[in-house]
Amino acid sequence: MSNQPYAEPSRAESSWEDDDDLFADEPSTAFPPDSLVTLRFLRDAVKRHLRIWLVLAVAGLTAGLAMPSVLPPPSVSSARLVLTHREGDDPARAVATDVSLVTTHTVAQRVIDRLKLTETPDDLLKQYTATALTDRVLEIAVAAKTSAEATRLATVLAQTYLAFRKEQIAQVDAPLRADLVTAQEKVRAAEAAVRTAGDDPREPKRTNSPQAIALTAARQARDIIQTQVTEHEVQAARMNSSRLLDQAAPVPASMKRTLAISAGTGLVAGLFLGLGFVVVRALLSDRLWKRQDIARSLGSRIRLSTGRPPRLRWWPFPRYLRKSQRQHPEIRHLVQHLHRQITWAKSATPTLAVVSVDDERACALATASLAVAVAAEGKHVLVADLTGSGVLAGLLGVTTTGTHESHFSESRHRIDVFLPEPDGGPAQGCHLRRNDDGRLAGSGDIALDASWDSAGLVLTLSTLTPMLGADHLATWASRAAVVVTAGRSTATKIHATGDMLRLAGLSIDTAVVLNADRTDEGVGVVETTGGPDTDLEMFAR
Repeated sequence: MSNQPYAEPSRAESSWEDDDDLFADEPSTAFPPDSLVTLRFLRDAVKRHLRIWLVLAVAGLTAGLAMPSVLPPPSVSSARLVLTHREGDDPARAVATDVSLVTTHTVAQRVIDRLKLTETPDDLLKQYTATALTDRVLEIAVAAKTSAEATRLATVLAQTYLAFRKEQIAQVDAPLRADLVTAQEKVRAAEAAVRTAGDDPREPKRTNSPQAIALTAARQARDIIQTQVTEHEVQAARMNSSRLLDQAAPVPASMKRTLAISAGTGLVAGLFLGLGFVVVRALLSDRLWKRQDIARSLGSRIRLSTGRPPRLRWWPFPRYLRKSQRQHPEIRHLVQHLHRQITWAKSATPTLAVVSVDDERACALATASLAVAVAAEGKHVLVADLTGSGVLAGLLGVTTTGTHESHFSESRHRIDVFLPEPDGGPAQGCHLRRNDDGRLAGSGDIALDASWDSAGLVLTLSTLTPMLGADHLATWASRAAVVVTAGRSTATKIHATGDMLRLAGLSIDTAVVLNADRTDEGVGVVETTGGPDTDLEMFAR
């Protein structure tokens, strides 16, 4: 028996990264079917955009707290009336009638005429409300700019309504009195007819003449109407006893209560708007957040996910790469990962193309940091900025077109930067010819040819468009690293980037997701069904 300690078979980390066949026949179930909206989907959207709806909620709360000072609430005064109604009337219906009468245009117009206001009846009706506190007590509340104005308006409204109510009662009595006058005239005419017939109108019952019978009927009708008028006068006197119970006075308002209601309303409104915006945006947006979705669209496994990369300074100086940017944790992780993708032994001049799908600045920081790191190892690095914006060349201190040696202050080794003509787009002057061993066959640019021949590594940063494709990039490198930012690109754009690279003959060695979603639990492995070869597998071959 051997005395050597037992050691389990080990496998290098890089070998795990390069072996996609482990997952080839195992479809993932980490994501729901396409176009399926679940509670988890909405929950992830709310958690993902936590800052948006929290900021809107705080903004709503702040607006609510400031509202009483910016737009102070109007002063309110109220007056209370005690009302009487006819005997036998339903109290609830009677007081509802009073509420309706207070809020009529007639009452409002009379108040306007009395106070000589400039408002219209509709405007005035919006300033006050009538509320039945009981079946006999009516409260009129008026809102105005000042307490004095509200109190005066409430007083005049109460007085005007009491007068208007008496008029309505008198108008009901008028038809009865007219009927009484008519009945009395009929009685007088009947008495005259009895006298003409030679009878005594005081005793018409002694005779059975038609005139006497008509007089008796006329007197009975008159008595009935007289009784109705008397009863109505009693009821009218009862109803006209309505009066002003409490003089108009300002309604005390709690400042704390007003502030609390305003703040609560603003907070709820801000939360509603924030959550509504987040949910609607998640439902309507076709941008990809999950690693699994990005991997399926790109057709390549996601090998690295990082957080938010550092942002460049807004002011113009200094624009070159800073040490703090290179030491940022996300940039260091990205540089280490890209460094492992370089195959030093397979070609005379190793090449790697970094393809930025949506965050050109972050990719420029990573590429520049990788160039500095490789140059610090004693290798000559050629960097090609094919983005069209020159952001990578600017980080390395080059702003003019052509091939120039970078004068990056923190690097003691040589870094050459190639920047094509900006007028021709990112592909102008970028089509090179290389030999089978990877060496440059000649580009027409003496400085570029010399830099390529002496370079120990060629790094390329590029952005792709369907109009130009990736054929020009294939002359610079045969292997690509695609960098995607979660939530910034659509499935169509990511899928088009993968297709352009494969159609140009480049292999996607790695895919990186920046600003990875915190709610993402997927791995980002390309799924295969184990059946016939798909277009993706054919491209990979």
